[in-house]
Amino acid sequence: MVMNVSTAPATPAAGAAARSSNSAIANALETPQQIQDRFLTLLIAQLQNQDPLSPMDNTQITQQMSQLSMVQGIANLNSSMNALLASQTSQAAGLIGHTVLLAGNGLSLAGGQALGAARLAGTATQVQVDVLSAGGALLDTLELGPRKAGDVAFAWDGKDLQGNPLPDGSYTYRVRATAGGVAVPAETYSAAQVTSITLGGSGPLLDLGNGSQVALTAIKKIL
Repeated sequence: MVMNVSTAPATPAAGAAARSSNSAIANALETPQQIQDRFLTLLIAQLQNQDPLSPMDNTQITQQMSQLSMVQGIANLNSSMNALLASQTSQAAGLIGHTVLLAGNGLSLAGGQALGAARLAGTATQVQVDVLSAGGALLDTLELGPRKAGDVAFAWDGKDLQGNPLPDGSYTYRVRATAGGVAVPAETYSAAQVTSITLGGSGPLLDLGNGSQVALTAIKKIL
């Protein structure tokens, strides 16, 4: 089953909702101690009510204890996975309203602004960002000047080379970084805002403002 947790920015209410969700997850399964107690109660009752003329032999008892050990192992695994899911849900809920960076070169223009970022492998004496249409046509070029190695963030005002505003939507970009005429490798990132989270069988998914969904592991950086 898929359940949407929130569509509002991060608030105390959102945190309470996440805690409530975590509590429900934690109570969904019996604890290993509860399973052990119930199993031992049944075993003792079986021993007390066994036929004196045909008592259980040691092999039967050993087999049942082995089954108990196996059940405990599965319960411990479920408990660990349950705790991990609860932690991930809480972490995901805390990202609502934040902008995150993902691998890619997409630009989501909304309200005359789009954010992007890149990671330079080395210091560059000149960094330029070319904004492209869906078909790859050059729309605008941003001059970022010299930059040190590491993360470089930029904002695009949504206008073309002639200063004309472009419609909101999806665009792409490329980074051209050089040092002494030699190209500097750059890894590009797409920026998107987390609007809500969705809980599924494989863990929480982040619902992004551009209409896509990603897992927590897809996040490169939180702005």
